Amino acid sequence: MLQLEGALAQIERPEFYIEAYRRVGAGLREYVFYIADRDRFLKEFNSHVAGHPRHPIEIKFYEDEAWSELRDLIDDFSAA
Repeated sequence: MLQLEGALAQIERPEFYIEAYRRVGAGLREYVFYIADRDRFLKEFNSHVAGHPRHPIEIKFYEDEAWSELRDLIDDFSAA
C-alpha cells in the first residue's frame, strides 16, 4: 500500500488533483480526490504504478463540482 500512496503523492499537484480525504478501517482504504481531468489522471497514475505489483483497487468517478462530499465530511466533524 505504501507504493500506491507514493505513486499518488508523485502526481498530486493543486492544479491537477488534490486528495480531499481518506478513510481507513476494517482492512480497507478509501481515497477521495478532486481531479481536473479524468483521462490525464488515469494516464499519469498508470505510468507511476506500471512497475508495481498489481494493486487490488477499484476506481469510481463521479461529478462533484461543488465539493459537497468534502463539505459534508467537514460538517460531520464540526458537529462532533
